[in-house]
Amino acid sequence: MEITVFAKERKNASGKTFWGYLTRIMNKKTGELETLGVRFRQSCGQPDPDKCPCNIVIEKGDANISENTYTREDTGETATSKSLWVNKWKEGSKYVDHSMDDYF
Repeated sequence: MEITVFAKERKNASGKTFWGYLTRIMNKKTGELETLGVRFRQSCGQPDPDKCPCNIVIEKGDANISENTYTREDTGETATSKSLWVNKWKEGSKYVDHSMDDYF
């Protein structure tokens, strides 16, 4: 499967910056497009954030999805975040931005 990966610079609680990766994939059961954090195993490396957004190819057996339930500190509500854990990937086709196609 080929997915588009976006990179975002983030800060942890102690103020250290790091790159976080995000993607959107379709849930086949619900038909909903979901946003997931992407985590790359150290052994496979991660895309260059300066080249993101980019497309990567992942085989079904080389990734899995985990869910984390947590309580939001600001509202006290319970929320769920999902992460796509990638064990192996390769570069995909060139990324082309189609977000403005409906407007021009």
